[in-house]
Amino acid sequence: MTGATEAIAGDIHAEAVRLSSRIAAARRPIRLMGGLAIWLVAPSVRRPPYARPYADLDYAAEGTERRTVGAFFEAAGYVPERMFNALHGATRMNFRHPASAWTIDLLFDQLDMSHRVDLRGRLNGPGPTIELADLLLTKLQIWEINRKDLGDAICLLADRTVSTDAAAAQAEPIVDLERLTRLARADWGLCHTIERNLRRARLLATAEPPEGGTHDPVAAIDTILAAIDAAPKTAAWRLRARVGERIAWYQTPEEVRHEA
Repeated sequence: MTGATEAIAGDIHAEAVRLSSRIAAARRPIRLMGGLAIWLVAPSVRRPPYARPYADLDYAAEGTERRTVGAFFEAAGYVPERMFNALHGATRMNFRHPASAWTIDLLFDQLDMSHRVDLRGRLNGPGPTIELADLLLTKLQIWEINRKDLGDAICLLADRTVSTDAAAAQAEPIVDLERLTRLARADWGLCHTIERNLRRARLLATAEPPEGGTHDPVAAIDTILAAIDAAPKTAAWRLRARVGERIAWYQTPEEVRHEA
């Protein structure tokens, strides 16, 4: 049960915190992703040179939530975009602030943008966001990446440890290097996009280092690039690598249009 409709916070940052608390209390496999997820877990993104405004809240949920997630967000104060949800509800749903201050975009089971990242079984962690490696991938998988998304990736690497150490993960959430390399070694297209974006992020972080981070994002980027390069590649990866950029290796995601 979700209870009576609650008042939405007056600020999108406070609202991200409120909804995270509500999801945790209900023990639902729904996790925040996107820019505000990085705002929650990487404080350096709140300061120049990478501080920025946010226009929406992005969530990922287990497909088992399809029947109940609408009621959950309605009880949290949001209005469902019924036409969109009727057409696309198998893979995603949209909700809007009653005064149209911002929107909620919800994906089920996988991120399907420039590349596809399977999130099934990974949305019940202890934190309010998707796993940090997956959160980083939401940025690095964007083929036409912009400064905003590069800045988000840089700040996440500046504030969180990149590691394969399970013991370290028990102490604090980490960017799981094994998750990154496992996905990259199996899919040449995704790997190619990740490497390209990491190199772009390295240039930007060198020119404009984030303020107040606890880690060197350039060193973190070098660690990830080296691990991807060293990882043994699958047969499918090697076959696709022979074709290279002669055939498109990424897809163009459909633009989401919100109801008026």
